[in-house]
Amino acid sequence: MRLSRSSSTPGSRSAGRLLPSRPRRAAPWAGDPARPRQRRRRRRRWVLLTVALLLGLGTVNGYFYLERKLQPPLMRIAQLKVKQIMTEAINKAITDQVASDAKLESLIDWKMDASGKVSGFMMNYNEHMKITAQTIQTVQHTLQESENFREGVPIGQALDSALLASFGPRVPIRFEPIGDAKVELSTRQKDAGINMILVEVYMRIHTELSVVIPFNAASQTVDTEIPISYLMVVGDVPMYYYDGKGKPIGDSAAAAPALTLPPPSGEGAAGADPGGSGANGTEREQGEGP
Repeated sequence: MRLSRSSSTPGSRSAGRLLPSRPRRAAPWAGDPARPRQRRRRRRRWVLLTVALLLGLGTVNGYFYLERKLQPPLMRIAQLKVKQIMTEAINKAITDQVASDAKLESLIDWKMDASGKVSGFMMNYNEHMKITAQTIQTVQHTLQESENFREGVPIGQALDSALLASFGPRVPIRFEPIGDAKVELSTRQKDAGINMILVEVYMRIHTELSVVIPFNAASQTVDTEIPISYLMVVGDVPMYYYDGKGKPIGDSAAAAPALTLPPPSGEGAAGADPGGSGANGTEREQGEGP
């Protein structure tokens, strides 16, 4: 034990008396070298915990950003892609399996007059139902085969950037059919000349799909029309031709009778007087005569 000499000051009783010195307190880690390592480990744990917390917050924020910003454009792109692929698949299946096996000449029953000329037509119900049933089966089979369809859309396409359209991870797309397909067989007519009509027989196919992407799902309607047959109906050749103003044209214009077109409704009403004069009044007077 060390002794220390106290300072001698006037009036101090302990002047010249030796006092024992207090022992110095040892450092907490003195004699224990493992304590600094434990402190460093604790710091590392806190650093790793802080980094993990920041990464978790960044992941959550990124998720909500993707859900708010990228989800609508990704869904639109997915719907368009599914519609394009399924339309092509349905058209190919119908063309290969249904239209090639159908008796197209028996789809329409023609009505003839006494002179053997076509006076009208109507759909053949038996052949109509046969083609409709075959088409529904073909469409359902095509949809079932396409359920394992897997397609991806680059996430860069949702950013509306031409440079980044092909970059980024591909978002998976899949779809599921909803309900049964609807098939409608119908006809429409088109003018193909002065005395000719083109009759088109076509099918309208309606299907509904559920498009599924991560974080969202939406329905998509696929409507497509497939022409099956074209039929030309030729009528009688007219003797005289007139233009839109009622003037005869063509080689027989000289022998064509004069054609008087009624005036427009506005002009006829304005030109008619209370006494019945004008075009309308003249027609009434002629009709009331004996």
